[in-house]
Amino acid sequence: MPKLIYFYTPTTCSLASHIVLEESGLAFEASRIRLHDPDAVAVWRRTNPSGGVPALMSDGRLLTENVAILDFVARLVPEAGLLPDAAFDMARALSLTAWFASTVHITGRMARAPFRFTLDEAAHEPLRTEGRIRFEANLRKVDAMLVGRDWLVGDRLSVADAYALVFYAWGLAGDYAMGAMTNYSAFAQRMAERPGVQRAMAREKTPPFPS
Repeated sequence: MPKLIYFYTPTTCSLASHIVLEESGLAFEASRIRLHDPDAVAVWRRTNPSGGVPALMSDGRLLTENVAILDFVARLVPEAGLLPDAAFDMARALSLTAWFASTVHITGRMARAPFRFTLDEAAHEPLRTEGRIRFEANLRKVDAMLVGRDWLVGDRLSVADAYALVFYAWGLAGDYAMGAMTNYSAFAQRMAERPGVQRAMAREKTPPFPS
């Protein structure tokens, strides 16, 4: 197996790949990146020019973006079952992770950090308001996907579930009505009972979910 170093920042989307690494059973070194420290970011850019997280170093080669890292780690350990067995279900898992990255994440970022979209301070509050509306709508879509289901795809945890948990945590932190999303909340409790998820959440300083 390759030597793995995982770079993460608490409260970010790095929780998704962190969970999959823990669930995979692979040995890896975890390295926290302090994105709110300009000096630390300047040093980090020497390794990752984009300056973001998550990132995974595999035998000295850098891989970025959750969609890629999730797939790479899951394929390293196929016996861990982190990708569905059926070809169509595997494609659905990829479809979900792509939607999470391209749409749900962006609406969450609008609400959490509108300054990432424009330097015009007058536009920040309208962006935040619109972001909250769109992000909550996306959270409700995930809740609807979980009606009558334990997991988003197939009959066991997959990479899609790991990514979905990020947005549940963001929803709680942002004071969204997560309690009203009963399917999503039950899913989050199932996830939080898993030792691998617990280890990732502890390292990422994700607060425990209310029961």
